[in-house]
Amino acid sequence: MVLLSMILSLIGALSIVLGTLLIVGFLLLLLLHVTRAVNSHRVQKMREQLLCLISGAAEAKRMKNHIYEMVNPGGKLNQLSDIRGIRSARGLIVMAETAEELSGAALEKLQKEAGGEWFGEYLKKLLDGVDEEAIALVVKLVGVLRLNQYTPDVVTQIYCCRTTAQMQHVGMLALCLLGAERDIVALCRDHTIASLLSFRTLEEIFSIYTGDLKKLCRKLITSASDPYIRRTCIKTIGEQKYEDLGDLVLPHLIHGHINTRIDAARTLGQIRFVEAHPHLVISAEDPRWEMRAVVASALGAFELAEDGETLIRLLCDREWWVRYRAAEALAKTSDEKKLMERVEKTQDRFAAEMMRFALDRAQLLRGEAA
Repeated sequence: MVLLSMILSLIGALSIVLGTLLIVGFLLLLLLHVTRAVNSHRVQKMREQLLCLISGAAEAKRMKNHIYEMVNPGGKLNQLSDIRGIRSARGLIVMAETAEELSGAALEKLQKEAGGEWFGEYLKKLLDGVDEEAIALVVKLVGVLRLNQYTPDVVTQIYCCRTTAQMQHVGMLALCLLGAERDIVALCRDHTIASLLSFRTLEEIFSIYTGDLKKLCRKLITSASDPYIRRTCIKTIGEQKYEDLGDLVLPHLIHGHINTRIDAARTLGQIRFVEAHPHLVISAEDPRWEMRAVVASALGAFELAEDGETLIRLLCDREWWVRYRAAEALAKTSDEKKLMERVEKTQDRFAAEMMRFALDRAQLLRGEAA
């Protein structure tokens, strides 16, 4: 009986609390409805505050609008301290998002305010704290706004949170946005910091580097402690056509791990590094079909007649992707009739079909289809 009485009392108390919350919510909605048609500035400001109280999205929108008022000439606000609640997690998020939309004088104004004493006190307080989520928001803002004075703090946080993938990701993003070459190189060479980031993530990070990307690749391709970083450099060299860095890529084709060798073969083809050609021909015999497919494309980039026999052999490969890449490379020929005669001599029906498909596709791309 005592237990039943306690349960009933608890249910009654919960009912009262829920009823109170419903009444408060109803009154707030009623007040918003009543004030909608009132033109008074004071009433509209109260309405805005009520909306922000109910909705986080409304609060974020208010902050964003006020930031635009501050950075644009003729706005009613002059500094960040005029924006209520800006020194908060939501404020950091809104500032970072807004910064990505700004440029020129407006961005410089926000940079100046964020790097000023008033807001700097808040950033320093968070950086000295233990809340990793808040610290990550600060680090992101530092990168987006290019607050160079906080570069040492970003490096410190990466070291302090070396087992946290989120901090490593945000920290490296910030350093790349800051163009902090010296710090990036030091971190990437440090064997005590194991990279927790995937190859794709590293590609995205390095793609936003604001410094001399070629110089960064030259420094890290042979010295980075993490193979994913070296692979990122290899791939970047090919995509950016850094032809004079081919001699740094070639050793990775000869001695690297299979995935590194594949990236190196692709890059050496993209930059047409002549010294790599004999090694690519040898790699056409690799037991891994992924390597043979990439080699076919790489040899095609050189457009050498002497590679015809090797490419036709790859056209007869048992793997579909190898045949496809070889056909793509061979389709660059100027004498299609002679090429098809050579392919027909292989008596490989699948090779012939693939070659005809590649030639038809090449014609379509050139706009020469009948």
